[in-house]
Amino acid sequence: MRLFILLAALSLIPAVAQEAEVEEAVQVAQTADACRTAAESGDAAAQYELARCYFTGSGVELSQKKAIDWLRKSAEQGYAEAQCSLAECYAEGIGVERSEYEAAVWWVKAAKQNHPEAQYRLGVAHLRGEGVVQSDTLGLAWLKRTAAQNHTDALYHLGFCYLQGTGGLSKPEEAASLFRRAAEQGHAWACYWYGVCLQEGTGVQKNPAQAVDYLLRAADGLCDAAAFRLALCYERGWGVAPDASAAFDWCWRAAEAGMPEAQFRLGTWLEAGFGCKANAEKAVKWYKKAAGAGHKEAQNRLNIITEKKSAKAEE
Repeated sequence: MRLFILLAALSLIPAVAQEAEVEEAVQVAQTADACRTAAESGDAAAQYELARCYFTGSGVELSQKKAIDWLRKSAEQGYAEAQCSLAECYAEGIGVERSEYEAAVWWVKAAKQNHPEAQYRLGVAHLRGEGVVQSDTLGLAWLKRTAAQNHTDALYHLGFCYLQGTGGLSKPEEAASLFRRAAEQGHAWACYWYGVCLQEGTGVQKNPAQAVDYLLRAADGLCDAAAFRLALCYERGWGVAPDASAAFDWCWRAAEAGMPEAQFRLGTWLEAGFGCKANAEKAVKWYKKAAGAGHKEAQNRLNIITEKKSAKAEE
């Protein structure tokens, strides 16, 4: 009897799943209709939400043109979220002709309303001179303002500015602190740079073992530079026991991701049999990839290999 009940229950699963999908579709359509009614009456927040519906095709036909139209209506009413989104559209050329100037115009409007993402993007725009006057002073000011709100990207970017000495402000201790805060929020590149700071003792007490922990977190976040640095850690015993096989695996990952330095290093290890079985043919393959990206040492190694083959052929 229990078997028949179980079989009957299993037979209902596709129907139940289909009903759930239909119900969800109805809810999405009703949400879009509600947004349209409110948007047409002039509600800026609803206009923004309706624009999002058109961008994603949620409950309405997919249409970038209609999305931009509603987004602009909302932005022109002063809705900060719409202003920031419209700026992003101009920055990326989504539904409009790409324009750094127009992007900056809308970021300024949203930033003046204390929109964190807009303030961050405006800060970056000033640092790069994209659509606005290039100014380290203004760029740093906007980044500081946004970082004070614990904005993850702003924390990382400001930390990198302090590490580089942007605007003549070299602050390694503050850079390390900002990287750590952004890393705690899961920012992969912040994890990488905080790992580097720990490894080199930049702005923080040197701690190679803890550095590896942060580099592993960065690599999990698909930071290719972290993968290559981990390869060096395992090669040289920085914070971990030396392990040629692990070094090779991390280097291979970084090389596969397109890092010329990792590709060159992988070539040398394949040629020497470090962490792997020696394979001259595969070594040449990686040398060629690195050389194709402009890596001079890889090209020099290829030249040497070619000369040796020519000399051997002449014997």
